[in-house]
Amino acid sequence: MATTEDQRNKSIKGSLIVERKNRGLTQAALADQIGASPSTVSAWETGDGSIGLEEAWAIADRYGISLDQLAGRQAPAAEA
Repeated sequence: MATTEDQRNKSIKGSLIVERKNRGLTQAALADQIGASPSTVSAWETGDGSIGLEEAWAIADRYGISLDQLAGRQAPAAEA
C-alpha cells in the first residue's frame, strides 16, 4: 500500500513534535538552535508550513538522528 502525501505529512509533523519534546526543547529554543523563527517551527509542526531539506538536515543533525527517523519513517523489514 502506497503512503499518501497526507499520511507522510502527518508522520513528519508528529515526529517533529515528539523529537523536540523528547529533548525538552521549546519551539523557540529549537528555532534559535537552527536559525529559524519560532513561528516557522510552529508552522512545520501544525502543517501550516513545509519544512525544507536544509532545515530538516539541521534538525536531524542537532538531534543526532537520520532524516528517516526525523520523518518517522520505519526501516523496511529485512528480507529472509
